[in-house]
Amino acid sequence: MQGIVDRYNEQSTGAQIRMSAPAYGGDYLTKLVTSSIAGNPPAIMALHNNEVPPLRRFLHELDLASFGFAEDDFVEGTQDLAVVEGRRLGVTMSTGPQAMVYNKRLFAEAGLDPERPPADAAEFVAAGKALKESGVWGFIREPATWMPWLTMNWQNGGTLVAEDGTAVFDSDASLEAIDMERRWVHEDEIAPSQLLDGVQMGQQFQDEQVGMIFIGPWGLADMVKANEEDGKEFGVAPLPVFFDAAPAVAATSHVYCIPKQRSNDAWVSAEAAKFIEWVVREGSVTWAGSQAPSFNGVDAAIAASDDPVVTAMTTFVQEQPRARFVPYVPRWNQAFTYLTSATQSIVYRNEDLSLMSEAAGQATAAIKGAAR
Repeated sequence: MQGIVDRYNEQSTGAQIRMSAPAYGGDYLTKLVTSSIAGNPPAIMALHNNEVPPLRRFLHELDLASFGFAEDDFVEGTQDLAVVEGRRLGVTMSTGPQAMVYNKRLFAEAGLDPERPPADAAEFVAAGKALKESGVWGFIREPATWMPWLTMNWQNGGTLVAEDGTAVFDSDASLEAIDMERRWVHEDEIAPSQLLDGVQMGQQFQDEQVGMIFIGPWGLADMVKANEEDGKEFGVAPLPVFFDAAPAVAATSHVYCIPKQRSNDAWVSAEAAKFIEWVVREGSVTWAGSQAPSFNGVDAAIAASDDPVVTAMTTFVQEQPRARFVPYVPRWNQAFTYLTSATQSIVYRNEDLSLMSEAAGQATAAIKGAAR
């Protein structure tokens, strides 16, 4: 993004953009809220879709037509992510759907077709077993933020929170999804029972101790670098269809919003809009080095790029129609902690599925308590 900003500043006849990238997390939102209350927020905010609603009172309503865009210029559904209570509060620059990365060399050694990665649950387990029999793990799961359960629950027709704020982690669809993950570890034995964080998971994959992992597009560059510099044979494929009730793959998003300024608001917002339009049209191909652009106008350029990371990003771009996103609900971080704890206990320690009901109850209390 810094490179994109530098390019914009070189050609801009108006404002110069200065990028700030504070550490992400609670402090990030706190800084945005504090500066907005003070009337001196940044000219542009980059937000995830579920961060737009809590900041809505500080944001300008936007019209795609004023940027020279139409809904059809973007992947279907991506621009809905910035609509809150019927008002469009941002432009979705990109999304971050997950995809599967697999080791083609390990596939071949296990007797699997390296050009035909698994596409459904049965093929996934069969590939995992073949890999395990060859001496490596079939799969390692992300234990928290990007746990496979999110994708599987949505694919099975499940959801996370009902309209009345009740957490529904214990629906039939949800329980079937987490039980499938549990079986991978304790019955199919294709995944380890040790809890590993995302860094450890990636390292084991890089060390060729495991055949398949799920990653977001921001992890793609490391995989391509390993292919080029270390002679690895990592391939990228869509996530399998574990359940066929609904198309789904867990994803994040990047929405550009224009906050209201206490002074000089008209000029700041106009210059901010110029940058957003430019970066979507002119910066999306560069941005494809780490995320999946939502702007259809760059699909051909991405496919024709001589950057192997950008061309490999095509898989993630094509996953966007299946993308599903965590919704906004009060105290979601706390609710998600209960969910994560339950899924980890079930998957790694083979504990009872009733923990999902306990987590749903705790999460519901947190969500509804915040609304009082």
